[in-house]
Amino acid sequence: MSLAPKLIFCCSSIVVMTGIASAQSLTGNVGSAGVTSGEQAAEFRLGIDDTGLAQSRIHYEQAFSDWYQLRAIVSLRRDDGEAWDYSGFTVENWFQWAEEQSDGAGFHGGLRLAYTFADGTADDEFSVRLALTDRFASSWEWRANIIAGFETGNQRTDGADLQSRLQITKAVPLTLFNADKWRFGAELFSEYGNSENFLGLEDQAHQVGPVVKTTWRNGIYMQVGFRSGLTDGSDDYMGKVFVGREF
Repeated sequence: MSLAPKLIFCCSSIVVMTGIASAQSLTGNVGSAGVTSGEQAAEFRLGIDDTGLAQSRIHYEQAFSDWYQLRAIVSLRRDDGEAWDYSGFTVENWFQWAEEQSDGAGFHGGLRLAYTFADGTADDEFSVRLALTDRFASSWEWRANIIAGFETGNQRTDGADLQSRLQITKAVPLTLFNADKWRFGAELFSEYGNSENFLGLEDQAHQVGPVVKTTWRNGIYMQVGFRSGLTDGSDDYMGKVFVGREF
């Protein structure tokens, strides 16, 4: 598919987004827009906040072309002192509409459309994510996400919540634990409230913190991060660990 129809499809979907949704995520990532035909990966994520709430997820993804990738996600959660409970199953479709250079440098953009089948105690959710990535000055990379999620069940809440995620990292020449590809940086996660009742700044959730990413030659990769709250509406702190493998 040429760039033009993919860009039109992306822009049409963005117009639909009058707002955006989701609770403060412990397993969320500032996702890349990149899709490479034939790539497959499996990943486990775990996050915990200062209240003892923990979330985890397992996903599998496969790219069927250079512009389309499919991901299936199983999510779990555990409240402080409670047992782990199943929380939902998500099908996520990735579309890349702007491609980076052959060496991976430069700008690329994409769109993700996802549907979550909740466990029965919550409404299902449809979400849209605009993902932008740019690698520049040989070793730097920035990523930006805007995410829209809309409840779809009979008891759904009107409107939608708005989120944004920003990340900047730098590749560092380092060999540690037999891994020689390391990126160090920082990320900012922001949640602005429901479009029917937009929150004031102090009631919004804004968290910032460091992030470290590494990849081994056998395809295993890991991401570790920590964020602390900047406003009254934020959790005080959270930590996350992601481990996966490309094959």
